[in-house]
Amino acid sequence: MEKNLVQELKYKKENNMIKAVVWDIGGVILEDHMVYSFWDNKVGSKQLRLEFGTGKITLKEFIGKGGELFAITEEEFFKRYKEAYYSIKSINENLERYKQMKTPKYILSDTNQVHVEFIKEFYPEVLSLAKKCYLSHEINMRKNSIDVFNYVIKDLKLLPSEILFIDDKKPHIDLAKKAGMNAIHYINPEQLREELNKLNVK
Repeated sequence: MEKNLVQELKYKKENNMIKAVVWDIGGVILEDHMVYSFWDNKVGSKQLRLEFGTGKITLKEFIGKGGELFAITEEEFFKRYKEAYYSIKSINENLERYKQMKTPKYILSDTNQVHVEFIKEFYPEVLSLAKKCYLSHEINMRKNSIDVFNYVIKDLKLLPSEILFIDDKKPHIDLAKKAGMNAIHYINPEQLREELNKLNVK
């Protein structure tokens, strides 16, 4: 009887292991606050970012609408927008942890074509080390809907409980948990390290 109980507990432990870690980029691996402040709460900017971030409009359309929004030329708008990305810095401890993580890692990020081009140039390992990247402008979904989490679960072909999601925004964490995933609401590198240790994520 005791032997059977030990085997059952061992089975449960092995089958509740985290088999995939899904990382957010902005605010977790890279800091990008200047990109958000660039928009300065301009009326209409949220909708424009949503359209571009989900691939509903082209880069040319984005630049055109952005120029209109700021009442400047398209060239000046795009110049300022790209320059906002130059302030992006890595969160060093998290980037190193991401690079060294042995558990299969994936990216789920609300992003766009310009953002991805910046990452590929300055932080190429963020994308290249992931087994797969789920980028909002490519999958046409953002993390403000449970649909994207269900999509990732289905695509990974894992149980939701075998997936860990890391993000700095609480609403995203709540949706991931609602979909059945494990989730860490990222606050700082030390807290992330402790949470990963608790879950025995290598």
